[in-house]
Amino acid sequence: MIVLRRIVTAVLFVGVLVFGWRFAHENSASVTVSYLAGQYEGVALWLLVLVSFGMGVALTSIFALFGRARAGLIARRYRKTVAALEAEVHQLRNLPLVAESAGGAPVESDRDEGA
Repeated sequence: MIVLRRIVTAVLFVGVLVFGWRFAHENSASVTVSYLAGQYEGVALWLLVLVSFGMGVALTSIFALFGRARAGLIARRYRKTVAALEAEVHQLRNLPLVAESAGGAPVESDRDEGA
């Protein structure tokens, strides 16, 4: 199984290399990139696409990181609340069912049992 996994990994790696080489070869035209503060001339198209893709992945990862951090903080708050409620239930379960007087004898309740 390990050998098969290594073979599949090697084939995928070679496939990515071949695809990357072909992509760079077929998109080697030079382009001019204009942006707000100036422009770059003579940038290879494949490099521009690669940098744009990388910047998109980086920005998406940052937003996903913030979302995951927020969800983690909410989960932490809920875990603390659940732990506090479980402690309260445990404390209530350990209370005596019959109140005792100072002498140790059970105290009668004032409730009507027949009504």
